[in-house]
This record gives sequence, structure tokens and C-alpha cells, in this order.
Amino acid sequence: MRISTILLAAVCSTLPSLTLCIDNATTQACNSLKLIFNTKLFFPGDANYTSENEHFWTPTDYLSPACVFAPEGASDVSAAVKFLSKLRATFAVRGGGHMPIPGYANIDGGVLIGLTNLRQIQLSEDKSYVSIGPGLRWEEVYDYLEPYGLIALGGRVGSVGVPGLLLGGGISFYSNQYGFASDNVIAYEVVLASGQIVTANSTQYSDLFWALKGGGNSFGIVTRFDLLTYSSPTICAGITEIPSTEKGAFLSAVANFGQYGDADSKAAVIPSIFMLGSLNLTVYTSALFYDGTNCSQSALANFTAIPSIMNTYGSTTLAAYVKGTDALIADGTRQAFRVMSSFANAESLEIVHDTFVEMVTTEIWNITGLQASVAFQPVTRNFIQQGISKGGNPQAVDLESAPYFWMVENFSWTDSADDDRIFAFAVEVTAVIEGKLEAAGQAAKYKYMNDAGLGQQIFQNYGPGNLVKLKAIRAKYDPFNVYTDLMPGGWKVDG
Repeated sequence: MRISTILLAAVCSTLPSLTLCIDNATTQACNSLKLIFNTKLFFPGDANYTSENEHFWTPTDYLSPACVFAPEGASDVSAAVKFLSKLRATFAVRGGGHMPIPGYANIDGGVLIGLTNLRQIQLSEDKSYVSIGPGLRWEEVYDYLEPYGLIALGGRVGSVGVPGLLLGGGISFYSNQYGFASDNVIAYEVVLASGQIVTANSTQYSDLFWALKGGGNSFGIVTRFDLLTYSSPTICAGITEIPSTEKGAFLSAVANFGQYGDADSKAAVIPSIFMLGSLNLTVYTSALFYDGTNCSQSALANFTAIPSIMNTYGSTTLAAYVKGTDALIADGTRQAFRVMSSFANAESLEIVHDTFVEMVTTEIWNITGLQASVAFQPVTRNFIQQGISKGGNPQAVDLESAPYFWMVENFSWTDSADDDRIFAFAVEVTAVIEGKLEAAGQAAKYKYMNDAGLGQQIFQNYGPGNLVKLKAIRAKYDPFNVYTDLMPGGWKVDG
């Protein structure tokens, strides 16, 4: 006979001398969950514990949870949340495991809820939307939709997980046409702090629906996303690698696209400075994208005209393209991100380029296995307008000051002994660049959550009044701070 989760938690809270009810709340939670979910709960030493705990893109996320719970549906998640809330035990939730900040999707000494098995995916009968589980990664979503000639807005790298990208807003190759990926979510199935399972959409729990379009993990655990689909059976995509001798042409192409990207909303680019310390090499790379069958497009001509070392741009599908990105951003190296934002023009580019290259070369060039890059993500007025037209979102990026560059600094290295040095440098170089942008009148306010680093402010840079609104919604659905205090990982609207 199965023991009631509510009854057992109540007993544990009132009879601390009971065998299961020892003083440590986490141990109580792990032992109680083991009784109910024997085959879904793993302790150190179990094979599944290791695989779940290392189900991350980078070893910087490997920690030591007291146990790992692998639910198989929303009801399992609900039961676990009730236990953890009643016992006041700390926990973390991990989807695809792509956020490289230690402790943001894992935990030392608490319970790790790994969403690996919530892998449901189903196209609606009219094919207008797809229902996606949080255990999936975007390459799996695109593979599923490809036979139908459809896409959904999601990650530009196949190994990125579904939930983290969507709860942080999500930049897609199609964002110039349709906005944030989260602007295209039409419903969320959410486990609230009480354990109640609700569906939030534009007509029910509409305030929660709005908050989840970029408000992060402060409101609940999402166990299903219903995401709009679009016809895009064939695309043009690929990567060009450009020698550093072409700096002028490269930066000119980036500035031009930043300024005039609205001219053709089907085009997208991710231009980057890419530095490899061990090879003493700096190159420029650009991911090029066009939503169509004709790959000769004037919107991308400034990039394709630059002499290249390598160029894979051509006709393909979204599913095929993202599979090729996994090798470029492979698992196993130590990783750190940092985000910046500027207005989209040549002056901003010069500041970022010159400062980053100089500081990396002089301060961390000798770190073993170092790869350092800055990716410039052009954000057009149409991108922002799409979110407004689809009911608004918490980000509320200023439309009038667009276009922007949302930039992500990425550092990868091999030796954990270099962690502190890299983390300190990432903070330093960002502060120096942002100071120069501010002095030049080129600094923009918004910070994209999914590219941010530890300590960077996110919600404080959302639209006027939206942080206050997010806090009120959080208090309404989680009055006892379960997803803030007991689940400390990630950016929180209250702290």
C-alpha cells in the first residue's frame, strides 16, 4: 500500500524521533521519496545518480546533491514539491543542463529533480502547435517536426534544453519574424508551490502566463510547453570562418546588419570574435541563416562576400543544421558566460572588439585550453514588436531605442584550477567594456537572462514597473517562497 505523501510529510514534521524523520530535512525528503518512488530516486553510488548528476553541458555544473529524483510526469513533480515544501528541504531543478553557472540547476546537499524523463512531444491535431516536455533538447524537437515541414521557435544550438531557454525568453533564428521563443508559447502546464497542477494561458492564470514568458523559475516547475508551429521545410544555414585580416570587412558587415536587419526579417546572423589561446589565433565566425530556399540573399551578402577560411552556408533543414552545432560547442569543457547590451552601430562594435581582444590577449592568453569569444546578436525593432503584438512579456524591451546588439562573452577551458581566474576576468572585462560603452553613450539597458553570468542583474533591467509586477505574481502563487528560498538556483525576482 502506497503511503500518502501528505500524511508522511506531516508525520515527519511532528515526530522527529521516527527513523525516517531525522533532523536533516534533506535526508527526510530523500528517504520519504525513496519509499514512494523507489525506482525514480537515486543516491550517491547508484549508476543513475551519476548519469543524472552529470547530465550537464559542462563540468562546472557537477555538484553533490544528497539524492536525485527523476519524475516521469507532472503528478510525480507535484508529489515531490509537496514533500520538499512541507519538510523545508532545499532542491534544484534541471532541464537540459546548459546553464554553466554552478548551483543554478544543481545543488550541493539538497535534492536534484532531473526532468530527463519528461520527454513527451505531440503535435496538435490541426498542427498549429506542439506540446513539449521539459526533458527534451531542441534538436529532438526539430527532428520530430521536420517530417511535417514545421518548426517551433527554440535554440540555435541543438543540445540546449527546452525549459531554460523558454523561461528566459529565448532567442531563435526566427526571432526577427516572430519575437522571443517565449512569445510563441500559448500555454504552460505548471506545478505550483502548493503542488497544484494548473494550465496557464492567455485566458486562465493569465498573470502567471505573462510572468513565465521571461520571468525565470520563481513561479513554478513547468511540465509542458505548448508552442506555436510555423512552416519552414527548408532553410539556408551554415557557418563562415573569416581570418582576422578581414577585421574591417567583418565589423562593417555586422554593423550594417545591426542597423538594417529589419529590411528582411527572414535573415539572421550570429557573428563572433573567436580566440584560441593554445593556437595563438583569432578568427571571426558567423552563423548565417535564411528562412527560405534561395540562399543568395542580399541581406547576407556582406558576410558571404568576405574571403573565408571555411564556409558551410547552403540549403539544409533546421534539424540538420543544429546537429552540426553540437560538435562546435561540445560537452565536457569548463564554461562561463557574461552578457552585455549596446546599441547596434559601428562605434559599439569597435569598443567591444578592441577591448575584448586586447584584454584576453594580455591577461588570460596562457590558460590551458582557452577559448574566448564574443557573439553579437542583432535585435531588430520587428523582433521586439512581435512580443508587444502577442500580448507583451516581462522583458518589455524599449522599442524606441532599437536596434540593439545583445552580446554574450563565452569562455571555455580545461583545468578546474583556472576557474577562479576565469570567473574574475569575465567580471573584469565586462565591467571595462560596459564602462567604455556608457562613456560613449552606447550602453543599452536590457540584459538577456540566458546569456548572463553570476551576479549580473536581470529583472532590474526589464521594462518600467515589471519587476514589481513579477514580485506580486510570485507572492500570489508562492506565498511561502518555495521556489525562491528552497530552490535557490537561478535568477529570482525576489532576490
